[in-house]
Amino acid sequence: MPKVGIYCRLSIEDKNKLKTDDSQSIQNQKAMLRDYCHERDWEIYDIYCDDGYSGIDRTRPAFKRLIHDCEQGKINIVLCKDQSRFSRDTIIIEQYINDKFLEWGIRFIGVADNSDSDSEIYSTMRLFTSAYNEMYVKDISSKIRRTLTYKRQQGQFIGSFAPYGYIIDPNDKHHLIIDEETAPNVRLIFEMYIQGNGYRKIVQELNSRGIPSPSAYKQQSGSKYVNLNATESNAKGFWTQSTIAAILRNEMYTGTLVQGKSHHISYKNKKRRKVSEDEWVKIADTHDAIIDHDTWERTQERLNSHTRSSRNSQNLSPLSGKVRCAVCGRPMKRNVYYNKAKTIQYYGLQCATYKTGAMNCPNVKSISGKTLEEKVIDELNLIVSQYCQTDEIRITDLYTEQITAIEVQLENMNAQQSAAKSRLTNMYKDRLDGVISEKEYSMFRDTLFAEEQDISRRIDELTEQMKTLSAKRINAESQRAVIEKYTHFTKLDRTIADEFIDYIEIGEVSDTGERDILIHWKI
Repeated sequence: MPKVGIYCRLSIEDKNKLKTDDSQSIQNQKAMLRDYCHERDWEIYDIYCDDGYSGIDRTRPAFKRLIHDCEQGKINIVLCKDQSRFSRDTIIIEQYINDKFLEWGIRFIGVADNSDSDSEIYSTMRLFTSAYNEMYVKDISSKIRRTLTYKRQQGQFIGSFAPYGYIIDPNDKHHLIIDEETAPNVRLIFEMYIQGNGYRKIVQELNSRGIPSPSAYKQQSGSKYVNLNATESNAKGFWTQSTIAAILRNEMYTGTLVQGKSHHISYKNKKRRKVSEDEWVKIADTHDAIIDHDTWERTQERLNSHTRSSRNSQNLSPLSGKVRCAVCGRPMKRNVYYNKAKTIQYYGLQCATYKTGAMNCPNVKSISGKTLEEKVIDELNLIVSQYCQTDEIRITDLYTEQITAIEVQLENMNAQQSAAKSRLTNMYKDRLDGVISEKEYSMFRDTLFAEEQDISRRIDELTEQMKTLSAKRINAESQRAVIEKYTHFTKLDRTIADEFIDYIEIGEVSDTGERDILIHWKI
């Protein structure tokens, strides 16, 4: 008796159709497919249901569980209402129904559209059906995108979750109203910042008051919102500097609706791609403001005056991303500062846990970036001196002697060529003077001409050899320079750091003022 895996799926678009036709519903799909199995005395191994998932979605949880059970050999037949319930993606159809299912010995059946992988007719029509189903999804996706664009342009809020400080109007899901419980926290953040407080001071103040972070507040309010970054961070539930920065740059708090900052890559790929700010949709005065425009302008002015160079700039530290706190394991963050004349830039590294103020870490002291780089160079040169006897490193110059020998040969060949040409000229004069006959001249001329041609060919060959050897000699000199560079280091750069260093751990400062620096080398 074959074991059957029943798969049912209902998309959001299908749910909208249930008002006029409930034949697509999950319950009806289950009932029809159960009856189909009972009529044939087939054993139902399990029923897999994805409710609210598009047929183009490759991450459907029940679908993934079905495929896993198929691969484990637990199922002999996959049964669906029709092929589109299984997938509307042509690639998925071909990958499983026409490939993996055959490999695993699994039969696919779609009851409503007579899909059957054991049927020759189905194998012919499968691609046409898949293409039609995929075009259906593409068309639906295009219509949804146009609708959302129209709503943005009309000033309608289309997000699933309101920004911190707002809630979605219960009478109009496309309108935001102020959340009186959290809006004061937003005003506090802006007020503290324009008063001269930094991110860290604001974070410490909010955490000391026991105010839940935006993600924690949403979860406490019963929202299904999930912040993956907060979930994976050690600062889960606490305010962080990145949260403060995001709030201070969010123009929504001025009453301006800002949407369209990113979009899906395609109707198949649901990853989001950011778009440039000039493509954002901004509609003013769509909801009540939490802060006034003067506060917003003063905040942006201070933010822009403190903007640092990007990570791709030439100011990137050679040790960027490689230094960690030995106590809590979090990265050491960079603080940039200048001399009084603002002509020389320095930087220090401080534990991110302490710097953000989200959690306590006893490793509070920063370390000079210049000091750390010098210690790394000293340690690296010490290792090189122990394992590499630089005084004994030599690159034998094999090419200079060969070039000298060729130069001698060329000199001789040029002399022979000149002599042959001279003899030919003298012989021509002898013919004119009647010393030799025309026949004798022709014979000697051909001989001397052949000799001169052979010498000329040989000169060309030696010249090419000379060029090749000269290029090799230059390369040898470059190799010598590289070896000298990598057997004694004077300055740390990004290339050297990436080549030799895995990561560095910085310990606490002891009572004597010393601290452990543990370098994990790649060598």
